[in-house]
Order: sequence, then structure tokens, then C-alpha cells
Amino acid sequence: MSAGRTYTINFRAVSVSAVQDLCAAYAGASMGIEVVSITLGQITQTSVEECAISIKRLPATVSTGSGGSAMTPTLDTDTDAAATFTARINDTTPATTSGTAVYPHVDVWNQVNGYQWIFPERARPSCKLSEALVFSLDGAPAAARTCSGSMKIRELI
Repeated sequence: MSAGRTYTINFRAVSVSAVQDLCAAYAGASMGIEVVSITLGQITQTSVEECAISIKRLPATVSTGSGGSAMTPTLDTDTDAAATFTARINDTTPATTSGTAVYPHVDVWNQVNGYQWIFPERARPSCKLSEALVFSLDGAPAAARTCSGSMKIRELI
């Protein structure tokens, strides 16, 4: 297991009707970060519908998304210190970069079945200082869905 503390960025029972950055982690100036796992589910849709999702790494100068809200990452271990990275959820205006975004994980979310992905330790999307990792919904659902989801982040020491 890699060294570092883990934290969770999550949102619960949010109405999602547009393409958006579901969870975003912005690395600070002292530590890189990696994605351990992602989850996404909804309780509204009862027939099959699929939407594109991805993890993207934003290098270079990163501008945070907007339209959602800031979120304090949840400690996975009560005795750990606060996260060194910042987080946002449900930004309908996506984060941008002056560099070229990299997509280390691209998939499709089957809304009826939900989505869970745990990255193998040696294949976790990661970013360096002052970069960002974003779990994004790249295809809008046909109508508003009540969704919950999370992105587990590990700080790299």
C-alpha cells in the first residue's frame, strides 16, 4: 500500500441534470495526490441509460470550476491532519487548465447499476503539486437525476 493519508470527497442526494465536475481535488503546494476510488449512483432512473464519465488530470495553471460548492475532504482516520488539498463538488462550469488535460480513466456509467471503480495501486491517476484531478460527468442525463457519489484521494508523501 502506498504511503499517505486518505480522504473522501462526496456529495449526497444532489439533482444532476447537466455535464459537470462531480468531484474535484486541487493539489496544494506541498503534496501530490492520487485517486484511490470513485463511486456514482442515482435513485431516480429505473430504465437503462448510460452517460460518459472520466477522471482527468489538469496540469499547468488550473482554474477551479464554478456553479457547485467547496467541500471539506472527510478524514478517513480521525487522528489524521486536515487535507493539504482543496476540493469542490458539482461544478456545472468545469475546471480548466492552460496545459493539455490528460484522461487516465474514461468509462460509461450505467445509471441503473451505479458505478464503482477501485484503482489498482500501481495504476492510480495522480497529479503533482498545483495540479488537479477531476471526476467528471461528460454526458448529461436525459432528465434530472438524484445522485450521490464520491472520490477517495490519497496524499502522496
